[in-house]
Amino acid sequence: MTKILVVDDEIETLNLLKTILEISGFEVITTLNSVDAIKLAEIEKPDVVLPDIMMPEMDGFTLCKLMREHSLTKDLPIIFVTAYTGSDLDDRSEAVGADHVIKKPINMPELVAAI
Repeated sequence: MTKILVVDDEIETLNLLKTILEISGFEVITTLNSVDAIKLAEIEKPDVVLPDIMMPEMDGFTLCKLMREHSLTKDLPIIFVTAYTGSDLDDRSEAVGADHVIKKPINMPELVAAI
């Protein structure tokens, strides 16, 4: 079973993603805190990480960059799931090593296909 780490500071979004992904047959681990995501990834060893971009303390771009620099998470597929609409989204996502971007509102078939 594919294990997914979802990182989002919005509890409603986190719960929605968890429920839909579990219904789709995935094992889901969640955290509301991007600061804890790397440690959680080390412990849980997910197959894919789905971080939001706009989060307090550490945004998704920084999280992705740090995961790419960490020996245990550098090869994890990272798919941003975000409402971020900046014109720099594609450039910044590519610069930090994200594999894909899914924009909110989430198209679940698109997300499942990307995973």
